[in-house]
Amino acid sequence: MKKAPAAFLGLEVAGYRLNFKSDSEGIISVLGCRYARFRGRGEGGYVFEAGQAKGSQSPFKPAVSLKGSGLKLERGDFAASLDLGSGRGTLAAAANEQCLDAFLRSLLSFLLIRDGGFMLHSAGLVKKGKAYLFLGKSGAGKSTLSKLAAEAGAEVISDEINLVRPVKGRYRVYGSPFWGEMRADGRPGSWPLGGIFLLKKAKAVRLTPCPGSEALKLLLRCLVTFDRSPGAGTAVLANAARLLAKAKFSRLEFAKESADFLGFLK
Repeated sequence: MKKAPAAFLGLEVAGYRLNFKSDSEGIISVLGCRYARFRGRGEGGYVFEAGQAKGSQSPFKPAVSLKGSGLKLERGDFAASLDLGSGRGTLAAAANEQCLDAFLRSLLSFLLIRDGGFMLHSAGLVKKGKAYLFLGKSGAGKSTLSKLAAEAGAEVISDEINLVRPVKGRYRVYGSPFWGEMRADGRPGSWPLGGIFLLKKAKAVRLTPCPGSEALKLLLRCLVTFDRSPGAGTAVLANAARLLAKAKFSRLEFAKESADFLGFLK
């Protein structure tokens, strides 16, 4: 019996081209539906030979390790390897959104740190062609702020996870397929970084200066990374130092009933 041709799908997220080939259409179908707005041209970038596998989400956090040019990403429901030199890799994963989301988050967070960037727990908004990030852990008000902004007509990049990396000496924020309570399907694109705010709910809107030590502490707390390989911590601190030197950080207190904070985005 003649073997069916491999299905193929290309994605482009945060400037990274990710291509998947598989003899099983399950993974390709889920990727195509979940990341429909991030379909890429399918040329260049990283290529994964993908196959379906069974497993559970335990442990919940993926494990990421690097040995030489060999990258490994694993969780109970997926196992992936990638040679960073050749750009070729394999992926065995359960064909569901939760599994493939976890795989892509672990892969992209690694690649971003490697290239001087970050995956950050934050709300991201666009105003007058610039992107603004609002850092905060769970409960800080990211989704509340994002909903207020959307109701006021502002463009929301994500209410939960945003992607930022340096390009030609300047930081850009990229459209994120990862959302929180708003559960949108993602917003492709990229914008120059206009500023970063440390988020806090309050009774009134107020903008105050943010000391570098406070900005660094929250930046590291809001970083999404699963990499425990030697050198990962050093890379993160070096990236943070460069971002602190280049970007404007402020502390923003906002009221949950008002979108007046949009007036501070200039």
